[in-house]
Amino acid sequence: MIDAVFSSKLSDDERLIREEVFVKEQGFKEEFDEDDLICQHLVLYYNKIPIACGRIIEVDPETYKIGRVAVRKPYRGKKVGLNVMKFLETKIKTLGGRKALLCSQYDKMVFYERCGYHHTGDGEVVFDQDYPHVWMEKILVYPKKRRY
Repeated sequence: MIDAVFSSKLSDDERLIREEVFVKEQGFKEEFDEDDLICQHLVLYYNKIPIACGRIIEVDPETYKIGRVAVRKPYRGKKVGLNVMKFLETKIKTLGGRKALLCSQYDKMVFYERCGYHHTGDGEVVFDQDYPHVWMEKILVYPKKRRY
């Protein structure tokens, strides 16, 4: 059974996942930042074992940035990442958000495209700690059409 737990603070379980995935596997050195103090954090648990995480931060009242989406190795390829995205997008909508932004690692773009995201602007590659990333977005809630 999958349990989704949101928190306003970075938990030890989320720290463990991010250190395992981003620091040890991918070699990022500056994983934790000031945004961790103001984000909504998500950890997914499978039978009480922390298996994945992600976070959201408000950009403006209708736009939220998704970040730090990570799935532990034994749980990859089992749609866990898709579940993380669904939980984060649902949380954004409950907070009144209509659009989600994210800065995808270049080699993870296909995953986010499958989740309905597309490149913003000209698809320019940006570098975070020497690793290529691309900005992407998704409209979560479309404006209602007026009836005349």
